[in-house]
Amino acid sequence: RELKVFVNACLMESAELKNQKLVLDSVSGQSGPKKSKKRDSGLFSLGIIDTGEQDQENDSKQWLASSTSSRRMTIQSYTMPKFVVDILFAKTTQNGTPQIRHALFFRKSLAKWQRDSDRLRYQLALATGEDTSSSSSMGMKEQPALEYLDNIIQKELLPVLQEEAVNGTVQALERPDAFDPVLDRNVYARADSNEPQDVDMCKACTALYNFTGPLFLALHRLPQGGEMYLPLVAVLEHVILTFISRLKQQVSRICNNKTALQLLMDSTASSAADTVVGSDGRTRSQSQSFGQVMERRKAFAQLVLAYADGDLLEAVSDEKTGELSVVPSIPAPAADTPRNNSEMANKIAGMEDLDLVGGVEREESNLSVELHFVRPFLEFAGMELAQLRTCSDEDIMKAACLAHSLLKLSSLLDSRLKIRSRLGITSTKTLANTRALREAIKTIKANGLKMAKFCRADILLQSITRLSKVCNSSTIVARDAVRIPSSVNDLGEYMTLASDNLREAAGNAVTAYAFSALEQYIPLCLIQTVRVLAAGKGVVAKAPITMNGIEALDRSGSVLYRDLKGATSFDNSFWDIELAAVSFERSASFIAMMELEMPELEAYYQENRNDFSEQDFQLMFSMDGPRRKGDVGRYHMLVKRLDSH
Repeated sequence: RELKVFVNACLMESAELKNQKLVLDSVSGQSGPKKSKKRDSGLFSLGIIDTGEQDQENDSKQWLASSTSSRRMTIQSYTMPKFVVDILFAKTTQNGTPQIRHALFFRKSLAKWQRDSDRLRYQLALATGEDTSSSSSMGMKEQPALEYLDNIIQKELLPVLQEEAVNGTVQALERPDAFDPVLDRNVYARADSNEPQDVDMCKACTALYNFTGPLFLALHRLPQGGEMYLPLVAVLEHVILTFISRLKQQVSRICNNKTALQLLMDSTASSAADTVVGSDGRTRSQSQSFGQVMERRKAFAQLVLAYADGDLLEAVSDEKTGELSVVPSIPAPAADTPRNNSEMANKIAGMEDLDLVGGVEREESNLSVELHFVRPFLEFAGMELAQLRTCSDEDIMKAACLAHSLLKLSSLLDSRLKIRSRLGITSTKTLANTRALREAIKTIKANGLKMAKFCRADILLQSITRLSKVCNSSTIVARDAVRIPSSVNDLGEYMTLASDNLREAAGNAVTAYAFSALEQYIPLCLIQTVRVLAAGKGVVAKAPITMNGIEALDRSGSVLYRDLKGATSFDNSFWDIELAAVSFERSASFIAMMELEMPELEAYYQENRNDFSEQDFQLMFSMDGPRRKGDVGRYHMLVKRLDSH
């Protein structure tokens, strides 16, 4: 009975407290100074210095005269509702008042107390020789406190939480800026532009995360599989599926009619098919799309790993907002060493097949597979690149923000389904009967990864579009001076602007992934430009190439290396300096072959035959350069002489 009175006082606001609020509201609405009996009403009073009324001296003497014993006696004489409001909530919370939401916090403790009481009652019955087989021996005349609390939760609390989750999420989804990035345009917001940015999720994802938080907490507090548990899971699934339906519409609006989406869905490259051994022992070719091939990269594994630890993301979010997480977690001790990426990945389900090692050879092998899909866009000569439909700055920011928001949201929701120990340590086990809910969360994550791939593909096409104009630039045939092609400068400015915009809209991880592999594709585009010029296409069809033009190409590589490194020089970037050095050095060597004389070209071929393909060397021998006349016959003679030895 006393427990029920205490729980009722913590959950239900008493009539006396309501009357006090009404009186205070009415007094504050009148003009003129009024007395306030509340001692801590003054900002600096602390119960010692009052606000300066006429009875200040009497109140201070009365307060000093009161001893500790008398105050304890006064507290003991309080009724339960008055004790809860004036002592318990005043000392343990900040401006806390009895609310029905507090029922979930008492549920687990009260259930444990109920089990302990039943066990003690059973032991007492055995000790006194009472017949424990009869139902009356263990029965209770009054309604148990746990049953009383469950009735309150089921009839008064859960309907309110479910209504808030549904209505709050739907209202956020109906906003015109539901999925737009939350930008901070304050010039003083960040002192260092290279600081890691913890970017907020879009409004729709934030609303879903906040409004479903109490329901996820209720799943941990209520008995699994009970009559209150399963309807709660169904409501959560309904809310998330409603969110996914609106999400797919936003994805369609951003990606529709974009070349990057067509590239991601392309699975026509037959050489990119993997052989799979079936159950009958026969090998079958399994075609893969460009989006699936992109998952072989180390950058993709780094992106997944950046959003894998939902507890860490929740802790960062709580630290930023100053609020407590829904399911408390304990941080690692200060003496712990940082976790290795590979060790952490082994503990995360679904990351066993990801490549966290990388390396130049493996990344070049991945590039060769991706080229089966990208090669049609690298045919600069005679190709109508105007047909490439890329995103505007606003659309690419929305796509990046959506990728960041969905990946962060899915990780946070997934962490809410994990069972925690008494110390707050997260285990790999999840709550029961939540399979459909986990599948819906996986759908959110899949859409986030899709938008991240879309951003990377669009940034790649943006770079190809600009570098495809170099072969038609007049600087290649300039005789008076060495000038960098305007499209090269345009690409450098675009990368710098896009990096700043994406980091502001989506943070460092998605931005780093969007710019990943450009250290391979930009040198490849320069090599492709040289191939076009060596074949006599482009601007050289009107005028011969000059030494100034070759020097302009060589400087373009240096400029693009500098611009790309500057655009990706932020914390947690996926910039691979070793891979960039190898790729840009290869393009510089290929450009340098254009200015060699024929004997020098023959000597270079003999010493570096494995650096480029035979088709590339044959193209160089047939090219008319500033210091040589093309002669493909000398190439064939040289090949025969080398093969004979």
